[in-house]
Order: sequence, then structure tokens, then C-alpha cells
Amino acid sequence: MHSCEPIGYMASGLVLAAFAMKDMVRLRIAAIASNLFFLAYALNLGLAPIWVLHAALLPLNGWRLVQALGLNDGAALMAAVRYRRTRRLAEEQSARSTPQAAA
Repeated sequence: MHSCEPIGYMASGLVLAAFAMKDMVRLRIAAIASNLFFLAYALNLGLAPIWVLHAALLPLNGWRLVQALGLNDGAALMAAVRYRRTRRLAEEQSARSTPQAAA
């Protein structure tokens, strides 16, 4: 048994799980996970056709996940990005303004 075989079995199991799913968001998440596992498997074993396929499918599944989440119109996606950025900046400012305890 090659050390990469468990990665290949996990990738295959995720594909099977994706085919069995009815919920589109969960299906896309499983498909993205399988793409990542297949990329790791194929790159470790030098299987170019497999890694090329999953490298192409990964952004496609990512885009379809964005659509399934309802973030496919640019305004909603940009609002989510702005919210996250604003929250991160506020947390950083709060951390800088909080006095550190003396050691």
C-alpha cells in the first residue's frame, strides 16, 4: 500500500458523497474537498491528468458554491467582503488600544 492511498480513498469517498447529496451547498463543499484531496493525491504520485482535472474543477466548484449561497451578484459578495474587512480592522484597533498588562 502506497502512503498516498488513504488520500485517494478519501477523495473517492467525497466524490461518492457528493453524488448522493441533494443540498447544493453541501454538495459543492464535498466537491471542493474532493478536489483538494485529489490534487494532493495526484501531485504526490505525479498523475498529471488527475491533478489538471481537479485544478480546473476547483474554481468551478468554488464559483458554483458562491452562487448556491446567493452571493453571485457582485453587490452581495462585496458587502460580505467589506463587512469582514471592517470587522477585522475594528478588532485590530481594539487590540492596539487595549493596554497590555505588565509582566
